[in-house]
Amino acid sequence: MTSVTVPVDDRWLASAGCNPAELQHELTLILAAKLFELRKLTLGQAAEMAGLPVWSFMEALSRLGVSVINLTDEQLTHELGQA
Repeated sequence: MTSVTVPVDDRWLASAGCNPAELQHELTLILAAKLFELRKLTLGQAAEMAGLPVWSFMEALSRLGVSVINLTDEQLTHELGQA
């Protein structure tokens, strides 16, 4: 597994009210959500990256304002045509 290091000023930690472990978890969740939103990861892959069960990740997406339905216009048209 590859790790990415992000430098964070202690002032930012203090203003965010997070300790380093909490911030790491939050940033990982946000990154997974954004990669899902950009269709770079599937729902299952993004949930795994965030370290959450799929249902919990779906709830986190909702809190972050990211739609769980992540279909292109063409995919949505196809799905609606199949209904």
